[in-house]
Amino acid sequence: MRRFALATAALALLGAQTPAFVPVRPEGLTPIYGEPQKDIVQPDETLLDVAYRHRLGFESVARLNPKVKVWIPNAGTVVDLPTQYALPAAPRKGLLINVPEMRLYDFTRGGEPATYAIAIGDEMDPSLVGEFRVGAKRRHPAWTVPAAIRAEKPELPAVVPPGDDNPLGDHWMTIGNTSYGIHGTNNPWSIGRMATHGCIRLYDDQLAGLYDRVPSGTPIRLIYQTVKLGALDDGIYVEAHPDLYGREPDRVQRALLSLYDMGVGHLVDTRRLREAIAASRGVPVRVGTLPAPAPATFTTSRPAS
Repeated sequence: MRRFALATAALALLGAQTPAFVPVRPEGLTPIYGEPQKDIVQPDETLLDVAYRHRLGFESVARLNPKVKVWIPNAGTVVDLPTQYALPAAPRKGLLINVPEMRLYDFTRGGEPATYAIAIGDEMDPSLVGEFRVGAKRRHPAWTVPAAIRAEKPELPAVVPPGDDNPLGDHWMTIGNTSYGIHGTNNPWSIGRMATHGCIRLYDDQLAGLYDRVPSGTPIRLIYQTVKLGALDDGIYVEAHPDLYGREPDRVQRALLSLYDMGVGHLVDTRRLREAIAASRGVPVRVGTLPAPAPATFTTSRPAS
């Protein structure tokens, strides 16, 4: 009986010390947050309505559902939502804006960031890239219409006062000392599109909370990353977005080089990687598997008889 009890205790100790399968994630593979979600199209809705209901970007929802009719989807259609994401490869502090992803990350509260869909500048007036800080902030801003815009639309006044016709919405946060800002909108259907003259535009209700929480002086980093590499459990993932400004040629080769630099390129299915980047659906796609760590070994002394 005594031998049986000692053997049982030894086995229990071994079981308690056996580690779970937690693969080592290379530093370059960023964490993946969120969960895939779905929604059902209601009668008389478009994909604009679905995107707005979840405060997502319109084009990100449309790209993820290429077989769904954007303007006349059938009621009852199940729609995939872009609610899972890899973090960009950038410092996790302040506000981080990945321009081609059309997403703003708020790291000011620590832990998992809050994320916001945004509208960005078009090809003629692209959004900024660089490091800045939150500059002057204004509630109910008036819009001084730039001369270039007035030349395109001479019917506009020199200054648009606060109100329903003001495209800046109810809040404005200046990007550094520039003339560009992070602001709300009177047109929620523009979020998730190339719809501004270089500014960053959010849903008005979401910007209100960000405006109240983020003080002037907070770092803002605007980056341009169309391909992100991440890991979740034992999976290697790629998340690709369209190269809206045409700044990242040879995206597959660059991604492979990065993966090999991390020591995991040989673990990736190249065909899947190419397909994911070509499709650029804007959600993480599994393209490889991280190896299991070598099993730990334990030595125990044999119980005395």
